[in-house]
Amino acid sequence: MALKQTMKTGKNEKTQEKILFFDAGPIITLVMSRLAWILPELKKKWGGRFYITPAVQYELIDRPLTVKRFEFEALQVLKMMREGVLERFEAVPRQKVNSLITLANTSFRLEDREMDVIQEGEMESASSALEVGAEGVVMDERTLRLFIENNRNMKALLERRFKKQVIPNFQKMDQFSSSLRQLTIIRSIELVGVAYSFGMLDGYIPEGKRGREQLLDAVLWNVKYNGCAVTEQEINDLKQFLLEK
Repeated sequence: MALKQTMKTGKNEKTQEKILFFDAGPIITLVMSRLAWILPELKKKWGGRFYITPAVQYELIDRPLTVKRFEFEALQVLKMMREGVLERFEAVPRQKVNSLITLANTSFRLEDREMDVIQEGEMESASSALEVGAEGVVMDERTLRLFIENNRNMKALLERRFKKQVIPNFQKMDQFSSSLRQLTIIRSIELVGVAYSFGMLDGYIPEGKRGREQLLDAVLWNVKYNGCAVTEQEINDLKQFLLEK
C-alpha cells in the first residue's frame, strides 16, 4: 500500500534528503476539499521537501490566476510556495521528459490519429522524481498509474472514456511502462490517511461510538468527490486499515 511508503524515514541515496514531487491534481484536490492545511503539517512531521515542477506551477498558479473562478485557489497554492511548503524544482530532465511524452502519446490511436494520454506536468514530476531518487510522486490521475502498473488495461479505460475503438501499440506501451517501473505513486487520499493516523484530524471527530468511522467516511469521500481517482472498494479498504491501527 502506497500509504506505507509516504512517510519513510530513510533518505534517498542520490540527494541524502527526503523528497516528494507533487502533480497538480492532488494539490487541487486538497485545496478544494479544504484540506490543504495538512501539507505544512505533514512536511514538518516528515522532515523532507515537497517539490513542484514548472509545468505543474503553470497548472496550479500561472494559468488559474487568469481565470476568476480559480483565482483564489491559485493564491492559496502561491501562499504555500511563499512559505516554503512547496518549492519549485528547476533541474527537470527535459530530454527524458520529452522522450517519454512522445512515447506515451504515440502508444494509442483513435481512428486515424494518435492520442495524447499523458500531460507535461505529470511527466515532469515522474521524470524528476526518478532522476533524483525521490521517495515518490503524489498523483491522483488514474491514467499514468494504470499505464505503469497494468498497461494492458489502458485500452479498455480509453475506450470507456472516448466511446470508440482504440488501437494500442504494445511495444511502445511496454517500453514506457518499463521506464517508470521504479516510480512510487501516492494519492492525495493516502496523504489524508497519514494525516489522520498522526491525529491531525482528531478535532473533527463527532461524539458517539462510531465517531472515528464517520470522520473517515466523510473525509475520504470528500477527497474522492474533489478529484482523487479512487474506487469505493479502495476507500473501504483504507478506512478499515486506519480504524484497525
